[in-house]
Amino acid sequence: MYENAKLNQTLELSDGRKLGYAEFGDFNGKPLFHFHGHPGSRYEVLLHGDKPTKLGLHVIAPERPGIGLSDFQPRRKLLDWPDDIVELADHLGIEKFIVEGISGGGPYAAACAYKIPHRLECCVIVAGMGPINMPKKGMMRSNRIGFFISRRLPFLVKPMVKKTMKKLDDPDKAKDFMKRIFEGMSEPDRILAQDSKLLNIFTNEFREAFRSGPDGVTYEEKTYANPWGFKLSDISPDLQVYLWHGGLDVVVPISIGREMCNLIPNCKGFFYPNEAHLSFVYKHFEEIVKIVSGH
Repeated sequence: MYENAKLNQTLELSDGRKLGYAEFGDFNGKPLFHFHGHPGSRYEVLLHGDKPTKLGLHVIAPERPGIGLSDFQPRRKLLDWPDDIVELADHLGIEKFIVEGISGGGPYAAACAYKIPHRLECCVIVAGMGPINMPKKGMMRSNRIGFFISRRLPFLVKPMVKKTMKKLDDPDKAKDFMKRIFEGMSEPDRILAQDSKLLNIFTNEFREAFRSGPDGVTYEEKTYANPWGFKLSDISPDLQVYLWHGGLDVVVPISIGREMCNLIPNCKGFFYPNEAHLSFVYKHFEEIVKIVSGH
């Protein structure tokens, strides 16, 4: 299924850092940069199997600093990410492209929409995390606690991340840990975890996030808990932004998706009352691609 995929690519950036990424699908197709969730890695798009190839999509899945194959970048800001993407796109000979941010990748897609709209065909945000000041009503308790600690007690974040890493050391224990995470989510997400193949992908993707240690995930936690450095309302109205969100999402509640859609000048929202967080990403990928591929 992944015979044409390049799973372990790296690029040396202009500042000497290594950027890890994977490529999937039709390498002559429409380019789409996929930004993984949190914690996550380049393996996330394996969830879609051979769909990118069938849809004529060239998917590039870069990993953020300190995640997977990417080197850690001290003192990085959210708005540093678009610079990495431009370097990668130039390296691949891609001038215009779509960016798609899933969950924790949403802020990074929004950052690209704000900073490099001239390079984008459009921006896609699916179940995307919003700015820290947005209400957390409907969010699962563990996530609300995580935001509070990252914001108010940041010195506790790294010990928490290290504790999570220990639970992922053994592959079998890691699966059990992932099952427990899914138990706290809505039913459509819990159903996904019952598929052993999907659970394996989720588990391997999650584990890969910690390949280089705790620093990348730790810094991400703190980045999400601080101001982004730009306002959603300042995204160019000339750029089309698409946003999808499920009404049963307890990881990132739909209220956040609606508010983001209202704030972004040229945003078209699609809201599905009976979908959750990862179920939306998994079940509606083809629909999303067909809508945005017109650009």
